[in-house]
Amino acid sequence: MLPRLLRCAFRLPLIAALGLSFWLAAGCGRSGEPFPVRSFMAAPDNLQGNRYQLEAEIDAQLNWREGVGRLVAVRALREDVRLPVFIADSLKANLLVAQRYRFEISVRKGGLLYVESLRKL
Repeated sequence: MLPRLLRCAFRLPLIAALGLSFWLAAGCGRSGEPFPVRSFMAAPDNLQGNRYQLEAEIDAQLNWREGVGRLVAVRALREDVRLPVFIADSLKANLLVAQRYRFEISVRKGGLLYVESLRKL
């Protein structure tokens, strides 16, 4: 009886620690932070490497290259600013002008706004 009780006493904190680590790890890698449009406009290189969420409406397709992706102009919903974003063909996005999306973006070299994922609003 005592060895069984000791095993349970050791397992419970271990299970709790594992659960906590999975819960914390699930939050890592998610941006959730709104895209700071004004900061980006002032100094895009200062945001290089960061990930953000951008809610925007498709304004126009600027360029498309098969097998690579498309450059799209979007209008941020919270600010009246037009921004270019790159959407890789691998996302298989079917976009239309005036559709609204929540973009998970990363800021790449040269201020390129690279769409990691998107979801229609």
